[in-house]
Amino acid sequence: MCFVLACLVAAACGERPKGEKGAEKAQTPVSGVLLEHFKRWNPQREVIKWAEADLDNDGRRDCIVIYRVAREKNMMRVVLDRGGNFVDTNEVPAPYSDQVIQFRDIDGKPPMEFIVQGAKGAKMGFAVFRVEEGWLTDLFGEGMEDCC
Repeated sequence: MCFVLACLVAAACGERPKGEKGAEKAQTPVSGVLLEHFKRWNPQREVIKWAEADLDNDGRRDCIVIYRVAREKNMMRVVLDRGGNFVDTNEVPAPYSDQVIQFRDIDGKPPMEFIVQGAKGAKMGFAVFRVEEGWLTDLFGEGMEDCC
């Protein structure tokens, strides 16, 4: 537990990549194409939160999307820009409410990691993710099983 907290503190204090402002970059109106791709292929899903950054170190912005799949269940995936072709990662559980997405280069090397945190009732949690070879990987976290 102490290790996880130490990693989070270190990540929060670390440098952000130039042009990125952590959670502040979330939901910019410029996103258009990637988010529209998600909506076109998932018209039944309500988008709750989204954010963009280059998550696979290819020089193109990718889009994290948190969306509702049932009354009390949300999921998340990343839409990767492969040079005009868009590819979705696997989906993973996402927090039910109060979602925050922050971009952090935790290990100092590509690809960029991101933190998702949120709540469900009084339960709170967070997880650190990375896109590896097109797969959304949960590196570590705390309490996500209770808030997703």
